[in-house]
Amino acid sequence: MKWVALVIAVFIVSYTFINLRYRKPGKGHEPAAEMKQRYTAAKLKEAGWEKVPVDTRRPAEKIGGDDAPISRGLLGLGMDFTTALVDKPGLLKSIDQVSAPASAEAGADYTAYFTGTLSDLKYQLGDIELYRRGNELVLLPTIEHLPGKELYSRWNDANYSATFSTRNLPPGIYQASILAQGPAAKWSFRIR
Repeated sequence: MKWVALVIAVFIVSYTFINLRYRKPGKGHEPAAEMKQRYTAAKLKEAGWEKVPVDTRRPAEKIGGDDAPISRGLLGLGMDFTTALVDKPGLLKSIDQVSAPASAEAGADYTAYFTGTLSDLKYQLGDIELYRRGNELVLLPTIEHLPGKELYSRWNDANYSATFSTRNLPPGIYQASILAQGPAAKWSFRIR
């Protein structure tokens, strides 16, 4: 029995030494997460969606301008994203207000400002992704859990902005929307 305890102790000490000495810095390899990302990307591409780079800002202060009229759309992700996304992202509870220009010059940056409400103060806005299919643009703001057990957001609503380049978008009329658990916010704008 002493030999078993000795072998276990030697193994633990040597494993700890090797692990600390030769461990690669940074995040470890996660093959399951990588497979999910590849599958999601393939399903979105199959449905005709492409990801567009977007810069986010939070909190954001709106700059005045000529705003496009806003309407309301369907609840949640919609059929395209529900079937394509392996892990359903957490969404904002609602999009309360949107301020976006009615037109933009080709090649210029386009910025949409919006106010979103969180469903729980233990969450925060994590990332905003932009997807394009033809003349349809969809902003997908996702929420993430705040680190720690005792951290809470101060308010359940906040102002955000999403900016993207129109350099790769041909001139024309585009339909944009921001998805949430509640009705999506939708508007049209023209690229000249």
